[in-house]
This record gives sequence, structure tokens and C-alpha cells, in this order.
Amino acid sequence: MEHKKRSPLIGITADAGQINNRPSFFIYKTYTQAVERAGGIPVLLTDTAKVQALVERIDGLVITGGGFDIPPAMYGEEPLIELTTIPERTAFEAAVYSGSLKKGIPVLGVCGGMQLINVIAGGSLYQDIKKQAPASRDHSKGDHRITLEPHTMLYGIIRKNTATSNTSHHQAIKEPGKEIIVSARADDGIIEAIEHRDFPHVLGVQWHPERMGEDMLQIYEWFVARASKRT
Repeated sequence: MEHKKRSPLIGITADAGQINNRPSFFIYKTYTQAVERAGGIPVLLTDTAKVQALVERIDGLVITGGGFDIPPAMYGEEPLIELTTIPERTAFEAAVYSGSLKKGIPVLGVCGGMQLINVIAGGSLYQDIKKQAPASRDHSKGDHRITLEPHTMLYGIIRKNTATSNTSHHQAIKEPGKEIIVSARADDGIIEAIEHRDFPHVLGVQWHPERMGEDMLQIYEWFVARASKRT
């Protein structure tokens, strides 16, 4: 009897906050929709100590963004401004990411997820773009052009020298980690996408491709296709 390949199970890290004054986990539906359209089965990952059990079950990992900042202590700095941190969420995402690397599980970091990948690789962040890189454009809203680096994984996915990305962040990568390859920048030089030199199944983008059109869905299609190889 021929074995029917199953759809890959894609873990998506949850944001944390309050709903009706109760501690809650949640994500934007655009994440799950993008994963489903690309052929995966989305599952919500919440802060838990059972990281190894999660890693054993998922075929791909999406580290999401959200309304929070990575604690500056993780990259050796003191806070320069008032930041919103959720240390337990960041610790969980760092643990499940590290576990995924060890298992060869494909990882897509989106917005804050990309920043976390860089910090874990030894890189640093602009705690606030306006304060630390005042010549940069406003990255908190709207969209802008990005330039892709040739011969990178991202260029192979999008197959364009330039593209338009949405933007909704106040932090960004300052110094890339030692294993990090920069694969796209905004027109003001801010890093917009990264890859991992030692793990070719890891991609991070500063924008939100799940909120964009068919061109950017290719990122999720590439990611889910990589995850499918594990099923």
C-alpha cells in the first residue's frame, strides 16, 4: 500500500497578553491562513516547559512578532528607553528555536522573530530606530522598498532584485550575529532579512509576508515545502 504523505505540522509561537483582564495567548489569523494556503497545518505554540515534546512533534516553526521587545540584557545592553518585554515568552521562543536547530526543523522568523534569531546568534538590536538611527525612515508604519542580496536563499525565493515590504516595527538589527547572512536591506540601510550560515533552513524577515499578496506568499510556500521534507 502506498504511503500518503501528510501535510506538515507548523508550530506558530503565540503572543501573550490580556483578554478581558485575563492572561491569554493569541496570534493574528493571517499567520494561520498563510500556513494553510501554503499547504501546512498550523498549531499554536504557547509558553510551556515541555519544549522537547513540542520539537518532537512539529515539522516547521514560525517565530512571530508582536507588541513586545527582546530584553536588551540578551545582547549585553541596558535599556535606553522604556521597553515592553515579556521575558517568559522570549525564553520559550529561544528554547524552541534552539531545539528546532538541533533537529533540523525549518524556521521562519517574522519581525520580532527575525530579531530573536539574530540575538541568539550573538547579534544586537537598535532598541529604538528613531533614537539610535535618526537618519532612517519611519519604520513604524506604511511600506517601503527593499533590495535583495544576490546569491542568497531569499533571492532564490522571490527572484527579484527589489521588492516592497510592509513595516511596523520600532526596533531592528544593529549588528548581525557571526553566523548571520544579511539577505535584504531597506533603502535607508536597515536590515530587512537574514539567513543562517550554518542552517540553510532558517530564514528571518523584518516585514510581515502573511499580510501581503501572492509574491510574498512564496516565502511561506518555500518554508512549508522545506517542512514537508520531514513528513
